[in-house]
Amino acid sequence: MKPATPAAPPPDAAALSQQRNGNFLAAAEEYVRLAGTGSPQAGRYRSLAAIAYADGGDFAAARSVLEQQPTAADALYTLAVAASDDLRDGGTMAAQQLAAVDYSRLTPYGRSVYERVRGRLALARRNYAEAAKAFIAADTYPLPNTQREQLHEDTWSALAAMDATALGAMRATATGREAGWLALAMSARPALHDSAALAAAIESWRTTHPQHPANASLVEHLHELAESLTAGTRHVALLLPLDGPYADAANAVKDGFLSAWFADPQTDSRPVVSVYAVSDETVNAVYDEAVRNGADFVVGPLTKPAVENLMRRPELPVRTLTLNSTTGAAPAVAAGAAFFQFGLTPENEARSVAEKAWADGHSRAIVMAPRTDWGKRVAMAFRERWQELGGTVLSEVPFGDEETTYSRAVKAALNIDLSESRAGELRRALGRTIHFEPRRRADVDAVFLAGFPISARQLMPQFRYFRAEDVPMYATSHAYEGRPTPGLDQDLDGLVFGDMPWLFGTPGSADIDMFKRYWPDSAPGSGRLFAFGLDAYRVLPYLVRMRHQPGLRIPGSTGVLHMNGDGHVVRDLAWAKFAGGVPGPLRE
Repeated sequence: MKPATPAAPPPDAAALSQQRNGNFLAAAEEYVRLAGTGSPQAGRYRSLAAIAYADGGDFAAARSVLEQQPTAADALYTLAVAASDDLRDGGTMAAQQLAAVDYSRLTPYGRSVYERVRGRLALARRNYAEAAKAFIAADTYPLPNTQREQLHEDTWSALAAMDATALGAMRATATGREAGWLALAMSARPALHDSAALAAAIESWRTTHPQHPANASLVEHLHELAESLTAGTRHVALLLPLDGPYADAANAVKDGFLSAWFADPQTDSRPVVSVYAVSDETVNAVYDEAVRNGADFVVGPLTKPAVENLMRRPELPVRTLTLNSTTGAAPAVAAGAAFFQFGLTPENEARSVAEKAWADGHSRAIVMAPRTDWGKRVAMAFRERWQELGGTVLSEVPFGDEETTYSRAVKAALNIDLSESRAGELRRALGRTIHFEPRRRADVDAVFLAGFPISARQLMPQFRYFRAEDVPMYATSHAYEGRPTPGLDQDLDGLVFGDMPWLFGTPGSADIDMFKRYWPDSAPGSGRLFAFGLDAYRVLPYLVRMRHQPGLRIPGSTGVLHMNGDGHVVRDLAWAKFAGGVPGPLRE
């Protein structure tokens, strides 16, 4: 009897082998080669190449391959488009494509890709519970061991970003491996800062979950994480633009940072601080120099372009706290390192104002902002947060610097101009003079005023003139110079704004007394930057803990500090209201 001829391996056997071994970029290149052979499966191979490139972290190559492929309606192509999104624009494309994927037509590996993309998207959008569910679902499908380790760390990142209430709510309905993950998070997370307590928590968890997949690699990761959490900082490099247009701001931050260092009661353990002058162009070279000189923590840079240049690095070798914040994917970090952002951004303040006005019971707002890029960004930040909360923006009115524009802007915001137009039409229709009293719109219950003191002082009287003095008015800290000037600010009476606690006495009253004593002639606004420098130093020992303990809050001079899931330090502002031209703290 003639022996059976062995079946020929499929054309993509080599690519599949590379993929199973976790060599994604090699697998992608093999799929690209197959697509170029004239195979009737060329479209499928390009989609698989794009997915492999994305799994290997080369999203640009993934998109480039797809550009050579005609748009197709099949599930694999749609999934490839979703996977190729690096989420830098918020993940709009990934979300649209995932919604269009026919999940039932995906292979097991395709379902793994789908769930991991869904998890990445949810993580980017700070929907941590959904991210955790997606990553846990992905763990049930085929995946190379190297990728599975990363998947487990991503799962932990999502769970670590959830507060205790959210974890408890998710655990109430969880079963199987999801319940095991939640049990691990709820027992191990509070013990991360005590190696003995962590070991006991993990051992206890293992007795009830001996076969759980997290045993494979995550437990070791948690022990390494605990070691990094307790590692002290020995040498801080402070990177600031000490020359050029931002020199005054940089020096105020530096003075605050070094003042906090001198006042640090832990004199035996406080780190060495080295100050480096840096520009937007030299930031990466100076960063490398600081690390070569022994820095194990870098603070800075200060300007947004410099932060963006730093974030383009493929990796950060030491812990880094930037003094500005920006969107986009953070660089990879070496073992034990971490990346954080902290900034006095007007957009964050605008979002806080929206939350304050909403908490005060308002829901229908008018937004007024300068006709500048700054004004557009601040207005958009308020509008987006206001609408997320459920509020309605009735109108959004820009204003210019000319004095005459303030009256026109307020009339437009309150619909006074429409009332005057109707009166004019009535006069023309009747052909005679009539008595007319303009009426403002009655549906507004809050006004967000984005602007600086000179604008706020012009706009507030206009609202009173048009009989809107009973409408609550809100602003960011930019409406206040930072020091009392009652003669100038009496027109701001009634304006509520968020600012740094130390400007109103506590906390940090001793710090502000020191600032006034040693920097009596500082420019307006310098006090806020000095306080920013104080907090930038004082928050360093807590940063890693804040990332892994979302409920941890640190009272600071710039606000109560906590951290969101992206590693951004967020400030809870103190709220004040002008009366007699002087702001006083609101008692909650």
